[in-house]
Amino acid sequence: MSGEGKPLSEGLLRIFQRVYALLTPKERKISILMLGTVAINSVVEVLGLAAIVPVIGLAVEPELIYRYAIIGQIFEVSSVLGVQSEKDFLILMSLGLVMVFVLKALVGLALTLIQTRFSFSVAHRLSGIMWSYHFSQNLESLRSRDSGRILAEINNWPGSFANRFMVASLRLITEFLVIITICIGLLAYAPLVLLTVATLLGAGTIMIRKLTDARLMAYGQIQKEKGPKTNSMVTNAIRGILEVITFRAVEPVRNEYLKTTKFLYRISSNSSVLYILPAKTYEVLSVLGVSGAIIISLLQNTGGDEFFELLTLMAVSAYRIMPSMSRINASIMNMRQGMYVMETIEKGVRSYKELEKRGQIAPLKLRAEPSIFLEDLTLGYEALEHPVLESLSHRFEPGRIHAVVGASGSGKSTLVNAMLGLHPLDRGRILIRDGTSQWTLGLDCSRESWLAELGYLSQQPFFFGGSVRDNLTFRAPGREVDEDLVLKLIGKLGLGDCLGETPLSFILNEAGNNLSGGQQQRLALLRSLQVDTKVLLLDEATSALDVDSRDKVFGLLRERAESGTLIIIITHDRELAGMCDEILDLES
Repeated sequence: MSGEGKPLSEGLLRIFQRVYALLTPKERKISILMLGTVAINSVVEVLGLAAIVPVIGLAVEPELIYRYAIIGQIFEVSSVLGVQSEKDFLILMSLGLVMVFVLKALVGLALTLIQTRFSFSVAHRLSGIMWSYHFSQNLESLRSRDSGRILAEINNWPGSFANRFMVASLRLITEFLVIITICIGLLAYAPLVLLTVATLLGAGTIMIRKLTDARLMAYGQIQKEKGPKTNSMVTNAIRGILEVITFRAVEPVRNEYLKTTKFLYRISSNSSVLYILPAKTYEVLSVLGVSGAIIISLLQNTGGDEFFELLTLMAVSAYRIMPSMSRINASIMNMRQGMYVMETIEKGVRSYKELEKRGQIAPLKLRAEPSIFLEDLTLGYEALEHPVLESLSHRFEPGRIHAVVGASGSGKSTLVNAMLGLHPLDRGRILIRDGTSQWTLGLDCSRESWLAELGYLSQQPFFFGGSVRDNLTFRAPGREVDEDLVLKLIGKLGLGDCLGETPLSFILNEAGNNLSGGQQQRLALLRSLQVDTKVLLLDEATSALDVDSRDKVFGLLRERAESGTLIIIITHDRELAGMCDEILDLES
C-alpha cells in the first residue's frame, strides 16, 4: 500500500504497522525503547529553542531580568556565585546558551547513532532472510528470475528498507514531537503566531503532496524494474566475457549499459529535486511568515517589547518548525518512492516463515544405507506443453552403481534436480528408505536434511575464489579436512601435477578458471568423494575426462559402492553406463 489517495495520517499509520510487523519480538521491545530516546531528543530540542528567546531579549532589553520571575530567580542564584552586573549576567546566559546547544548536538548525535545502528541491525537480519528466501526456491523458479534483481534484493534492499522506513520512522516521530511541543507552547503564549505557522504548514504540505506523490511512485516503479537490470548486464558480461569479446560485442553491450544507466541517472536527478523541494518550500514560507508578521505589526503600529517578542517567537518557530516539516515530508516521499522495497521484504519474510515451518519437520536420520524409490514420477516445466518425464517408477539400491542414460532433452538433469529436492513434482513422490524407516522427500523430509546425507557433482561444477582447502570445506566452514584421505584421492585422480607440492593451499581463481575443464571436473570429484556420504549423485561426472582418467575415476566409485554407498551416475556415455550395475534408460 502506498498511501496514495488516502489521508496522510492513515497512510503513515499503515506504514508504521507494516514496519512493526516485520520486527521480531525482541526488536519490537527495542523499538519501544527507541521511542523513549525519541522523546528525550525532542525535549532537548525544545529546551534549546526555548533558551534562545530570553537571551536575545536580554541583549536588547536588560530590564527583562526584573520583569520575568524565572529570569530574576536565575539572576539571584548567579549573583550568589559572584555575578553582580547585568552585563556579566548576559555573558553568563550567552555561555549557557552555547552549552545548551552543545548538549543538544551531543544528545542528537548519540541518539541518531543508537537509532541508526538498531535500524541497520534489523536490515542485517532481513538480508539473511532474503538470502534464505531466494536460495530455498526450486531451480526453475530461481533460474527464471533476473540475477541482478536477486542480487539487489539480498544485498541492497534490506539496507534501503532500514534507511527508507526504520530510520525515517524514528525521524518522523522525533520531528512530530518537536512540532507538537512547540505548538503547545505557542498556543499558551502566542496563539496568533501558532495560527500563522499552522496556515503556512498546511499550505506547504498540500502543495508538496500534489507536486510529488504521483511522480515519486512512478520513479520508484522505474527503479524497481530498471535498477537491477544494470547489475545483470555487468554480471552477464563478466560471465560471458569470452563470447562478448569474440563476437565483438564489447561496444554494443557497453552502449546498452550506458543507455540504461543514463535513464536511471536522470530519474535519480529528478528525484533529488523533489526531495529538496520541501526544504525550499518551507524556507520561502518561513520568510513569508516573518515578513508578514513585520508588515502586520507596522500596519497596526505595534511596537516596543510586544513587537520584538512577536517577531522573535515567529523567527524561532520558523527556524525549527519549518525544517522539521521539510524533513517529515522528505521522509514521507522517501517511503512512498520505496514502497516496492517494503513489498519485496514482506514477501521474503512471509516465505521465510514458511521455510521455518518446513525446517521444524523432524530431520532425516539414516541408520543404514538408503534406497531411493521413484513412484509414478511426472516432471515438467511451465513453459513446456508436455512433461519431460511421465509416470516414471524405479528403485535405486545401496552398494550398487546405477546409470541413468538418455539423449539430450530426455530429462536426465531434471530427474537429478527432482531427486535433490530442487525441482517440483507434477505428480508422484520420491521415497527414501533405510530398511527400518521411510521418508517422503518434501513432505516429512526436508530438502536440507536430505542434502546433508548425499554428495553431488553437477555438470558444470563451480569453485569459489580461494584455496583448495576452502573449496573442500565450504559446505561446512571450520570442518577439518582428512588430509591423508584427500592427498590419497589427489594422487588417484591425477591432480598432483596441477595442484603442486601443497595442493590444499593451491589458490583457485574465481570459478576455478586457472584449471582446465578436465582438472576442474576431477577436483569436483575430489570434493564429492572426500566426504563420507551414503549417497553419491553424479551428473556427467566424466564428460571432460579421457578414457584412461574415466576408468580411474570409475575404479574409485566402485570402491565407494563396495562400502555400501548408493551411487547414481547421469551420463550420455553408453560405454560408461555398461560398466555400471544397473541402467535406467529414459528413452526406453
